Amino acid sequence: LVGEEPRLARKLLEPLAGIVRSTQAKSLLYEAVYTITLSLPYCRKADGTMPASVPDIVDLCTRTLKSFVEESDQNLKYLGLVGFASLMQSHPKMLASSENKAARPLILACLSDDDITIRTRAL
Repeated sequence: LVGEEPRLARKLLEPLAGIVRSTQAKSLLYEAVYTITLSLPYCRKADGTMPASVPDIVDLCTRTLKSFVEESDQNLKYLGLVGFASLMQSHPKMLASSENKAARPLILACLSDDDITIRTRAL
């Protein structure tokens, strides 16, 4: 829906971020983060600027996805990598920022994972 109604993307950011901050349920946590990553490309205002909350929300998503990739559960690790790929679509320099540099070696370490799907997704 956000592709058809971009204002919806901006309206969803804060409520979804609130869910990410407050829930412990991994499935809900992932769905909220993934929905945020899909909404971010549509958040630009008419004047071309992004809402002021976007950098904090991108950082929240990065930390959450990093925690997924750090999990020993291969399914959560895979979901974390899928989420990073989605986040990179709207914020390709996200892994270059000083706050998020810890995620880069974590993703690179996935290239030597025993699971072929993890290795492929890390590429």
